[in-house]
Amino acid sequence: MADEWPLPAFYFSVVIDNNDDDSAFQEVSGIETQIETDEYREGGNNLTYHLPKAIKSSNLTLKRGIADSNSALIQWCQQILDSQLSSAIATKTVSVRLLDETGNPCRVWELYNAYPVKWRVEGFSSTKNEVAIEEIEICYSRSARTQ
Repeated sequence: MADEWPLPAFYFSVVIDNNDDDSAFQEVSGIETQIETDEYREGGNNLTYHLPKAIKSSNLTLKRGIADSNSALIQWCQQILDSQLSSAIATKTVSVRLLDETGNPCRVWELYNAYPVKWRVEGFSSTKNEVAIEEIEICYSRSARTQ
């Protein structure tokens, strides 16, 4: 039975607002949610309590070979980052999908109210024979595993 094996982490896709034309990435990281806490020290017996304060998500980091300027993701990044916050930020839903051997999603994480906050091109070196990589960091307000 296929469900008995752990899922491999190398077959995945990223879909932005149901547009899967631009979904291939070398690496995806940052699906993480945690509860931030405040410490409260009780007087008299030196106990420290951790009281829940807020739920925080980390940023999603996408890495891939430098894409064509016609890429929907690159155009979205440019629209937000090049405007220098002079216009409203267009948020989107980002889906990270872990795929099975047939290419169908077997686990899906939905990241809501997402938008790019960083776009970086890794350094170039004449002594290496590697693909030129771009890295895009996307923040989001909440996530949910939907499958």
